[in-house]
Amino acid sequence: MHVLKLLKKDHSTVQSLFSRFERVGKSAHEKKNELFAEIRRELQLHAKAEEEIFYPAVKAFNGEGRLLIAEALKEHKDIDRLLTQISRLKPTDKNYGDKVETLIETVEDHVEEEEGQIFRFAEEKCSQEQLEDLGRQIEERKKILDQQLAA
Repeated sequence: MHVLKLLKKDHSTVQSLFSRFERVGKSAHEKKNELFAEIRRELQLHAKAEEEIFYPAVKAFNGEGRLLIAEALKEHKDIDRLLTQISRLKPTDKNYGDKVETLIETVEDHVEEEEGQIFRFAEEKCSQEQLEDLGRQIEERKKILDQQLAA
């Protein structure tokens, strides 16, 4: 699968999980925990594969590519920090909802920038064959990472 389509599909999956999370009632603590675990897993798989395969390919073009990836990696660190903070909270904690809302906003901002600037840059600099190959590599890497997380 074309890397940009694959990454957009991941983004869509996470957005759907966020929507489901927001629709769950305030007192449905168990469901919130389950959905948060799914969100965390999807974001971790996506980010790890992206950082290992897609970002280095974009960064290799130096200049603007390097700057775009530096910012994206900073955003990934912010998201990871929020995931860790939320995982240490219970849905009954008073700042749980605020932290999740911050996570959603941070991820949405990151996705908007990535699908705009980084994807456009990749389309300009990479051949269709390279984009397809990157997609195959990410699919394979995510399968391995998923198995490792399940173990």
